[in-house]
Amino acid sequence: MAPRRGGLVVLFGLALLGVAGAKTRCRLGPGASHTGCGLPDELANFQGYHECADAVQVGKPATVEEVQEMVKAFPRVKAAGVGASWWTEQFCAGDDANSINIVTTELKSTLDFMAAPVDPKQWADAGGVPPDFPIQVDEDAQTVRVAAGITQRRVLDYLAAYTHWKEPAGWVLPAPAWFQDQTIAGAVATAAHGSSMRYSSLSGQLRGLKIVLANGTLLELSPDSNRHLYLAAGASVGRLGVLTEVTISIVPQQNITRTNQEMSFQEFAQQIKDVQDAYNAAKAAGDEEAMKAALYQLDETQAFWAFPSAIYLRADFEHLARTPDSVLLNAFPAEGEPGVQALSEPVAGVVEQVEKEPVAGLPRMLNGIAGWNSFYINFCRTHIRNGTFPSRQAYISMAAGETAFTSTFAPYEQLEVAIPLERAGSCLMEVGNEVYGPQRLWEGFRVPSLTRFTTQEDYYLSPATDGPLMWINMEDYLSRSSGVPNDKFHKVVSLFRERCGARLHWGKAGWPEHAKCFDGGKEYPNTWGHFGCAVQELDPQAKFASEWDGWVWAATRDGAPVPFASCCSADGFDPACRLAPRTGC
Repeated sequence: MAPRRGGLVVLFGLALLGVAGAKTRCRLGPGASHTGCGLPDELANFQGYHECADAVQVGKPATVEEVQEMVKAFPRVKAAGVGASWWTEQFCAGDDANSINIVTTELKSTLDFMAAPVDPKQWADAGGVPPDFPIQVDEDAQTVRVAAGITQRRVLDYLAAYTHWKEPAGWVLPAPAWFQDQTIAGAVATAAHGSSMRYSSLSGQLRGLKIVLANGTLLELSPDSNRHLYLAAGASVGRLGVLTEVTISIVPQQNITRTNQEMSFQEFAQQIKDVQDAYNAAKAAGDEEAMKAALYQLDETQAFWAFPSAIYLRADFEHLARTPDSVLLNAFPAEGEPGVQALSEPVAGVVEQVEKEPVAGLPRMLNGIAGWNSFYINFCRTHIRNGTFPSRQAYISMAAGETAFTSTFAPYEQLEVAIPLERAGSCLMEVGNEVYGPQRLWEGFRVPSLTRFTTQEDYYLSPATDGPLMWINMEDYLSRSSGVPNDKFHKVVSLFRERCGARLHWGKAGWPEHAKCFDGGKEYPNTWGHFGCAVQELDPQAKFASEWDGWVWAATRDGAPVPFASCCSADGFDPACRLAPRTGC
């Protein structure tokens, strides 16, 4: 039986009691940790699914130097955080004992802070922040430098409490994500995002990084040091190395007014269509101010699509820093500001996996669509209530206790599509006709899908690399609990991919089934070659290629095939070359 409308509080309370009384080695931090995690002991996601082969080793470095030693020692390497992933082939370094996933949460300074978060006031009392502390705030530069394995939630909480120096209101990331219990490096590597037509994704807010390369050296990159490699590393899906630190923009906290609207699916789709039309007309006319005015209508907007009831819950935000002039057509433009060794001896911190059971299926999810719809709509309404709040509380996000609850309540697969704004409203209308047509595709959904918007950013593998996007985050709660594919859910995904030209989020589900024989030259025609050249420079032996078969590049010059490397320079892919279509699959 599905829960009645009033059942949310009871179920949530019981779940929190269970989490509070459970012992776990999960690295999500106080309040968010739960018993479902695979990492740091088993190479699986946060619910124990998408496991790597048992032989793959687990790296638990205590220092950056140990990260470097592990990278040098193993032929196949992949970074891991807390397991916020639904893509086995991309998550796993390989399939044998010569492969290692290096868990960035295990560095001692990171582990100490995540287990017992620090109030910055103690640094004011002590006369300064220790240089080895994993979060370093630079108020003059308005940036924060963060160790890779710290979660976004802990960064945000620390910044909000950083009130004892130049900014009495504290600080905040400009555009935080909904899910904040992912490591900060994982969020940057996959261009995780909130909703912003100024700051775009976490990659768009990036200002520097440190990465361990295939030869074990530590490379520091910034927009001014090597812009080509920086644009590759700023959203690299772990393909270029192991991130150890990121530097991200921060802004002062301020009061933000949040307002909500509840409307039909058709009304929301028409609103997006109106913005689409205004943006396209302005773009065709070359009118940048009108383009910004169109994007402003969706700046910071977030909305929940309740499929079964065909309604949208929309939240918008107002504050002094949000004006039409604050919108950017490109959050981070490409121009201007906004060797393998054989494993021969033991390496410190390398251990075998420890098996554990994944989160069990919940058969009740298969029935009572109306009950589950009401259950989750009420859950979403608590996040968009009207009011004025400090930045840290204003933007909608999943609370720590909600992470623990949803992670162990029922297993799910999360998938997100990124739709070009130029066709976003038309896409919603076309897909909606199918969702609410004779096939009743809405029956494949239990949880409202979160819709957000980001502006362009020129990182090579960012889905927003060539224009603003509408994102729709969807969750499949049926396949794991039923043991059979959720065909209606996947039909909706196929519609977005085939009719709307949607790209898939790099860190979520849908791969490889919705991207078979992936051809990067077709999906990322303007930047795939540049990223391939970064791979040629930093990892030509494919140490960080993981188990995915999509890291493939081929080129032609004057119509004739040439070695891909011959088309690469210090600036990226030579415009005299052309990407060749993928073959052989």
